[in-house]
Amino acid sequence: MQQKPKDASFYERFHQQLLDSNTWPGTYIFKFIITSSASDEEILLALFQNDDVRVNVRASSKGKYTSISITGTFESPDVIIQKHKQAAKIPNIIQL
Repeated sequence: MQQKPKDASFYERFHQQLLDSNTWPGTYIFKFIITSSASDEEILLALFQNDDVRVNVRASSKGKYTSISITGTFESPDVIIQKHKQAAKIPNIIQL
């Protein structure tokens, strides 16, 4: 389930796409899939503890995985990329 690490060129393209597609500060929706583990969910949500966000959590039909959407207003594409890089350190996370 682990995604391969993203390289610098990916983040450069992603940064430019964020600049082109939104005005900043702007709303962004993070979407993640993690194993249904309370500790993984706690680690992920801790990344956003100081942000004003809405969190939507939904378990898969068999309960093995959890889908988490986090919506909030963020200052810049740099903040979005920083959050994605921090989330990538969580084992078995998929970032959509």
